[in-house]
Amino acid sequence: MFESNANTIRYKWDPETSTGYQLRFDVEGAAKGGHYCFHVEDWNCRTVTSEWPCQDLTEALEVLNHFFTVDVKQERERLSAWLPVEYRAA
Repeated sequence: MFESNANTIRYKWDPETSTGYQLRFDVEGAAKGGHYCFHVEDWNCRTVTSEWPCQDLTEALEVLNHFFTVDVKQERERLSAWLPVEYRAA
């Protein structure tokens, strides 16, 4: 599920923990030259203990793949229209 206003894509919901994972791209941080512009976060509670900052899309997809199976290549292609050009490849 893509929420363009929050620059997030929600992934796998886990009914046992009543949460899921989302991928967020920090547009403001990227504009300021930030190195960790991708964030894998807890779907419900975006807190420091439930957030994994990542340097690039590949790293973020690998974090997601740790929690559930993600076809990294296919997902990178799917997200290419969502990301600014300079952040698509990694």
